[in-house]
Amino acid sequence: MSQQLSQIKRRAMESRTRELSKPSLPGLMEISHGSEITLSVKTPVGRLYQVSSVFIGTNGKDKLFIELPKVTKSEREQFFQLGYRVTIKAVSEKGEGALVNVRTALSHVITDPVPLLVVDIPPQIDVVQLRKEPRYNVNLEGKIKLPNRVLNVVMKDLSVSGCSFCVEANGPIIEINSVLAIEVVHPRAKAIYPLSGKVCNHQQIGGNKQFGIEFDDLGQQAVRELMSKLIFDGAKLSFKK
Repeated sequence: MSQQLSQIKRRAMESRTRELSKPSLPGLMEISHGSEITLSVKTPVGRLYQVSSVFIGTNGKDKLFIELPKVTKSEREQFFQLGYRVTIKAVSEKGEGALVNVRTALSHVITDPVPLLVVDIPPQIDVVQLRKEPRYNVNLEGKIKLPNRVLNVVMKDLSVSGCSFCVEANGPIIEINSVLAIEVVHPRAKAIYPLSGKVCNHQQIGGNKQFGIEFDDLGQQAVRELMSKLIFDGAKLSFKK
């Protein structure tokens, strides 16, 4: 919980773009299903409780669904009661990237057969844009050479200043601020594009770990060369066939 919350706070401080309000449903569509979020629950007497959970989705109208966090029976009875105010913070990696902030209240707490929180979707949510340029969804794979192995990764999106990639949940631990390079190989020309930089964020999405990298100067040079070789295939950027 503390790692996810600290990432959200750090990225909010780093963002130079002002927080804006926008209609809730379009904003919530920017959050990937199964991604990690942070809940802050405030009791009527002013006690604050923070915990990580998983975003499940919405009904497309007025309700938002979240996995009931793994808490003790005492914590659940003390902090998860109908009507308690709750703030949901999530990171969207789509497009320009954003921090999504939803202020609402608990409307249902379900423990069986599925542990679930249901909250009302407010008319507006707060969104902080993170990037100066958009990231594009890509259909690419890469390799990271670690000290004791080569790690295969799936690229999720790409921009001139950074990217995100996924590894399996049981993959190796990659620490925030680690310096690494993702090698993307052209399937025909066999040219290698080393996307080097620093790991700046991490989140759990479904059964995968997703990491974000901020490119250094060499990485930015390599990604410009790589993007000149890509074409839009109708859904994502991929190598020209």
